[in-house]
Amino acid sequence: MKISYAGHQEIELNSKYLTVIATNNPTVYHDLVVGLGSFSDKIKVFDDNFESVEVKDAIDWQGDVGLSDGVSDKYNSGIFKQLEAVLTDDQRKSITDINNQLYTVVQQCLFMIDLPLEVTYDWDLKRLFKYCKIHFNADTMLNPYAIIESIIKIHLECGLKSAVGLTNVAHYLNQQQLIDLSKLTSSAGISTLLVEFTDMKSQELYTNCDFYYIDEDFVDWHL
Repeated sequence: MKISYAGHQEIELNSKYLTVIATNNPTVYHDLVVGLGSFSDKIKVFDDNFESVEVKDAIDWQGDVGLSDGVSDKYNSGIFKQLEAVLTDDQRKSITDINNQLYTVVQQCLFMIDLPLEVTYDWDLKRLFKYCKIHFNADTMLNPYAIIESIIKIHLECGLKSAVGLTNVAHYLNQQQLIDLSKLTSSAGISTLLVEFTDMKSQELYTNCDFYYIDEDFVDWHL
């Protein structure tokens, strides 16, 4: 997958290591963040066959996880689908039996009211999961690294094909955590892009990363 930013060299994303686009140019940083968030046309994405793809489909732009409440609910549908797929027959039967008991008890309660009421039996497991309010642990979601790790694992578990896009990661992770993140993305095979506003010397933080830099004079560097 390739990212094109008008007037600059193409940036290649792959699943072997983290891709970092760093800059100390406010205009460049703004263009990257807004473009990757699909709010401008200055950023374009092409697949390995050089076919244009929608940025929003190619990049799962998370932005600054330090400003979020954790993992977005937008993943719930995929998580529920995967959870339903991995249930054993015994687990599925147990859930069905308990669900049937619930509907039966509620129907019995309705007889206590002098109205023609009845329940409608619903065996949709995804709606049941939603009713159970499945969510990520609140304490864990206070940890920026845990949020990023969870998002990457969601992509792996749910077979999502988009790359993960993040910014300001160096504000929250130390060098060891950046190394761990690089290892995680490589082992998971999930392309991950970091956009950072920093000087060129910060490359030292991003070992085992594909590091691109656009300086204050709009000059490209691939280090």
